[in-house]
Amino acid sequence: MRAEELIRALDYVEEHLEGEIRVPDIASDCYVSVSSLQKSFRYAFGISINDYILRRRFSRAAKDLLETEDGILEISLKYGYANAESFTRGFRKIWGINPGEYRKSRRFTGHTPKFALRGGQTNKEDSAMISSKYDLTELYDVIRNRKNNAYVCADMNGLKWINDNLGYNAGDAALREMMRRLEEACAEDDVLLRIGGDEFVIFTNTPGTDHADDIVSKIAAQNKNKITFGGTEIAVDIHAGAFRRAEDAPADAENLISEINEKIKIIHN
Repeated sequence: MRAEELIRALDYVEEHLEGEIRVPDIASDCYVSVSSLQKSFRYAFGISINDYILRRRFSRAAKDLLETEDGILEISLKYGYANAESFTRGFRKIWGINPGEYRKSRRFTGHTPKFALRGGQTNKEDSAMISSKYDLTELYDVIRNRKNNAYVCADMNGLKWINDNLGYNAGDAALREMMRRLEEACAEDDVLLRIGGDEFVIFTNTPGTDHADDIVSKIAAQNKNKITFGGTEIAVDIHAGAFRRAEDAPADAENLISEINEKIKIIHN
């Protein structure tokens, strides 16, 4: 699946959070098979599409608890729960406290905690499942809120050669090093997302490119450094470029991802 199709799947979920969501219906809307959708979604985001739907609903429910005066039963029904008791059990599993306690004690920030960087996959199809800096359940909001800000595109030179000649475990090690360098170059409020095998985008919090240019410089400064895997030195050479969105650029997420893919082709060439 292309990145545009994955974004279309996210759009479908977003539009149906308050109703029934069936994975076959999402696949049909994206013109792909159910198995292709499930496999691509987990590969790209490191989470099943069903788990994403569950977490996204509870993320929206948490926001409703703090931004509306709706009762817990009303919110429960809104997101498909027959009663407040079953909704409360699910909410506690995701947030660690009951909805009523959350309403009294939490402030919704729009972001959830960072995922831990994961590595060590040995299966070719599951390799390099590196998570975004922020919880995927907030990806939709991140793209929507930062769609007009400067961003940095990055990919790695020579990953296919590493995989073909040194093995996929070596490729995973190189990708983990790439992720480490990108995160190190980011400021605290930057958002780093993986959108392809070795393709990443960093959304900054400013429309100007000064900060984005600084990120690119930090990334380039480490290209001379190598990692050692299995007794072999591996160059981790990262292409990166800073870009600013045109004022008349389309505002929807699908067009933004298409634009990012075009910019990645530019920096790779």
